[in-house]
Amino acid sequence: MTHDPMSWAGLAREAIAFAVAASTGIAVWLRKRSSRYWPITFGKVEHASSFEGGFNWLTDISYSYSVEKDFYSGQFQLRSRGEQKANEQELRWKGRNIGIRYSPRDPKISVVRVEDQAALHREEFRGH
Repeated sequence: MTHDPMSWAGLAREAIAFAVAASTGIAVWLRKRSSRYWPITFGKVEHASSFEGGFNWLTDISYSYSVEKDFYSGQFQLRSRGEQKANEQELRWKGRNIGIRYSPRDPKISVVRVEDQAALHREEFRGH
């Protein structure tokens, strides 16, 4: 074990980065889990694009919605194992009217649940 302060600083930086990533993941999971009981409104996918991200392909999806005459936006990401699947997801979501769950306490907090879309658009989201 070394007593070099620079190696300790690097180790501390990596530990902090891991802690932040883990806590963010837990927070997102908790929000998604509790969102199934939130009110639902309808919105529209404004933009969708796919790109390669590490070992997966990712599709970024941006959407807009309104609650009591106020407008909001949000985004989420889908993973695919290949470019073709990512492009199919992008086309499936682009321009789509979607169901959006929003926090009753703070409507600017929203979640798009794929399970909700399957109920709204049976043909397009079946088995995806």
